[in-house]
Amino acid sequence: MRRFIKRSTHDGKGLGLAWLAITLWVLIMAGTWFAYRDSSGSEGGLINFIGRFHPLFVHMPIGFIFLALIIEIASFLKQFAYLQKFQNFVLWLCLLSGIVATLFGYFLMAAEDFAGHAMDMHLYFGLSVVVCSLFALISSQRRNVLFQRIWVGASMFTCSAAGHFGGAMVHTPTYLTEHAPSPLIPLLEFGLNSETSEETGPSAEIPVGEQLVYQNFIAPMMAGKCNECHNANKTKGKLRTDAHEFLLAGATGSDFITVDPSNAEESELVFRSELPRDDDEAMPPDGDPLTTEEIQILRAWIDAGATQDLTVAELGESPSIEKSAYTLVSLYTHSDEEAMGGADPVVSLSVWQTLEPEEQIRRLDKVKAAAAAHHFSVMPVSAEDDRLRINVINASKEFGDEQLSILEPVAERIVWLDLGRSQITDAGMETIGGMINLERLHLENTGVTDDGIASLTGLPNLEYLNLYNTKIGNGVFDTFATLPNLRKVFVWQTEVEASAARSFERSVNLEVNTGIELAAAPPADTPAETPAETPAETPAETPAATVKPKVETTPKAEAKAAPKAAPKAAPEAAPKAKAKTADTASTRESDGKRI
Repeated sequence: MRRFIKRSTHDGKGLGLAWLAITLWVLIMAGTWFAYRDSSGSEGGLINFIGRFHPLFVHMPIGFIFLALIIEIASFLKQFAYLQKFQNFVLWLCLLSGIVATLFGYFLMAAEDFAGHAMDMHLYFGLSVVVCSLFALISSQRRNVLFQRIWVGASMFTCSAAGHFGGAMVHTPTYLTEHAPSPLIPLLEFGLNSETSEETGPSAEIPVGEQLVYQNFIAPMMAGKCNECHNANKTKGKLRTDAHEFLLAGATGSDFITVDPSNAEESELVFRSELPRDDDEAMPPDGDPLTTEEIQILRAWIDAGATQDLTVAELGESPSIEKSAYTLVSLYTHSDEEAMGGADPVVSLSVWQTLEPEEQIRRLDKVKAAAAAHHFSVMPVSAEDDRLRINVINASKEFGDEQLSILEPVAERIVWLDLGRSQITDAGMETIGGMINLERLHLENTGVTDDGIASLTGLPNLEYLNLYNTKIGNGVFDTFATLPNLRKVFVWQTEVEASAARSFERSVNLEVNTGIELAAAPPADTPAETPAETPAETPAETPAATVKPKVETTPKAEAKAAPKAAPKAAPEAAPKAKAKTADTASTRESDGKRI
């Protein structure tokens, strides 16, 4: 220790230790490079663990170099000249702490496969700190004060530059320039890649079907979830996602294709995005993962060819794709404040409105032909309203999930869908969830459950929902809460608890009809059908008291069923368009009562 502090003992013998330390430093870094030259950044292990202490140790040489600079400046004054006798010791600390910090940083870079322009500059200037500290120490040992001061200044410059480029990786290249005075901005941007990403984002003023998928959905998706670690300045895993060409080029040296056009299933980008959050390879590793809608649009874009000029309308006829696009338009165009304030989800035109008239006719003809083959009806709501009303009563025994998919080409046009007594399951509910203009939905006497009803989440126009005699429970209220225009729901003979229904009713503007009221207070014109001693809690045990919800009927049928119908038991039957339609297929009977 005395050799380091007492200047009078500077005889050059201490330089042997310095050269030994530098030799070990070089050998360790060379061995690390050789061991991780083909790394994919997922090995982990002890080297990775040690490397993550780099942010801690990197501040040590910064402090010592600042101290050395202060000593050099202060020693110009006669009263502080004595500080020079401590400078040799301080320079030793600069060298040794620089060696440790750069080794830990190199371990981290190699094990986690960091790359990029800012990473390269951070590395080069970090190595330069050690070299400049070595020459400053050599000059001090040889009592060459002039060169000692020059190399201390060089150490300070390289240390500052390394910190600047490191900050550009940790934060963004504009971290310092954002609020900097204009004359300083060019200096602070020197050495940084100022390329901007291709992020644009969707517009609520452009029809959804005409919006470019990459520019308006994929690029913002990458900017929000991926570009922080995969850009020009910080290229983790040798992958860049900030431009279309780099995204399709994929990760350099990887055994897996990042984006395999026309094959989303084999694309590493999709695979990593769908991994469980606790998986070490899940992407992004931190922050919010891609949403269900983002993954669906990403998959559809890749399957369609992953080109830059694809539009939403070209991604396929699945209504769920259009629904996801609508959701993302709302997500990307509204701020959090607007979302909390109840901003309109989407104001842009629909995909159907962007189709050529010939394509609209082709889709309608295709569905009508399938309807004739499977014996269900497809009709306009009225003579003045060409939106569609679907009724499957005549095909209910054969109509299931496969037949439901037939409606996908015209899903956006459907406003009334009657699937009562059909064979659909939760698997088919995803198709219904894509019918963004649906207003009335009949699912009575089907096998749907809470999981299936969850597919209706967010339908903006749904007003009426009949779930009589289905397998739902209290879980449906989570879905109901996301339906802004839902006004009436029937949940008779389900697992929904009346108390839960009443509680939910009080929190929203919605009528949930459980049938309990009707069982407790039968109509005045049928007193003999319900024994007075029958408890109100067991309506299912009193056949005469269980009046099922009545939907659209013909005048003749209404006259026949009127004596048994209670005023409160008749749910709204007509669609919004009040003009009378020719459809009478929705009239049906069950055990002598109307549904």
